[in-house]
Amino acid sequence: MPQSILLRGARQLLTLRGPDSARRGAALRDLQIIEDGSVLIQDGVIASVGPTRRIENLKTARGALEIPVEDRIITPGFVDANLHLSLQRPESPNQPKRTADFYDESLLLLRSCLQHGTITADVKGSADNWSFHADIAVIRKLAKIGSTPVRMTRTWRLGSQNGRLAPSDLRPTLEILIRRNLIDSIAVAPRDKGDYDVDAIVTAQAAGLLLKLLWSGHSADDFVGLLHSLNPHSVCLYDFDSLSPEALGNSPAITVLAAGKRLFEGPVGTAGRDLVDAGAAIALSSGYQSVAAGNFSMQMSIALAVARLGLTPEEAWSAATINAAYAAGYGDITGSLEAGKQADLLILNVTDYREIPRQFGINHVAMVFRDGAMVLNRTRWRAPVEGPASRMRS
Repeated sequence: MPQSILLRGARQLLTLRGPDSARRGAALRDLQIIEDGSVLIQDGVIASVGPTRRIENLKTARGALEIPVEDRIITPGFVDANLHLSLQRPESPNQPKRTADFYDESLLLLRSCLQHGTITADVKGSADNWSFHADIAVIRKLAKIGSTPVRMTRTWRLGSQNGRLAPSDLRPTLEILIRRNLIDSIAVAPRDKGDYDVDAIVTAQAAGLLLKLLWSGHSADDFVGLLHSLNPHSVCLYDFDSLSPEALGNSPAITVLAAGKRLFEGPVGTAGRDLVDAGAAIALSSGYQSVAAGNFSMQMSIALAVARLGLTPEEAWSAATINAAYAAGYGDITGSLEAGKQADLLILNVTDYREIPRQFGINHVAMVFRDGAMVLNRTRWRAPVEGPASRMRS
């Protein structure tokens, strides 16, 4: 594969360039779009981004493998800030999956995510069993999958129910996961301020793990208390009844909205709009759960966020890319198209980014590049090979 690739002549180039932090307020609506834009990739990294006329005349672009984009758009790859995989079976919770089946199903899911444009994901794993020790096998299978097909943040999800059933099992399991370098973060789902192990949280944070709060809805006062006492990196919201937009707007935590979870039911809401107006840094996730919600498409998540959460298309795009990257812990290397970042990007079969929420339910992915390598090609483009008029599939 050539070291240099020139993606040339996109109708729109969504760069998402901006500050080195999750976006809030008006910054969420600034996609930094370049009309007729091009991207130069060298050694897996974005070397230059800008108008086609300037990029194609760069000395470093000479000899690059040129891929015409024409009437398509180029965007950063999607980041799913909350996938939850479990050994539990939705139809028979008392008969958990075999870990080998869990591995095969998880790998198949992540390949499907890639085909729909998700390049990075925060994957939360648990056995949902009687003991925390059973979670080790789940996390080991996720570690075996590694970062192929998608770049993965491995998060250990602790349910409050598990903690009450086997509290003595928590810290020994955490120490094993840390010692074996199996996790990047932990996610807790407490119901009130006293429903978690303080020492375990301190141990995790001391080991450099990110702390994530999962909130399914209880009292608003308990939520605010947990937000202040835990100081989480992110907050994944599944229920908006006890939503506190002002508290999240004043918090450094990134608020992850599970766009595909519980949003097909009930009236259209304004939870997303309220959070943005309060100054919160919002990110999107599909909300996929192996025991409940089956949507894993971030394109569909953008459509749901616009149709049912009150976000503008621009806010939804920022939430599904740069802010989701920061929520997953990868905002420094992906989520936007800027020189020096990994070349994680998509070519989509639309002429305008606003068509994604309008044409929901369709997979618009034409090409996927991860770390500068083409990992998916759904077009007729073929890479030339050395020799007379010989051509091969990319």
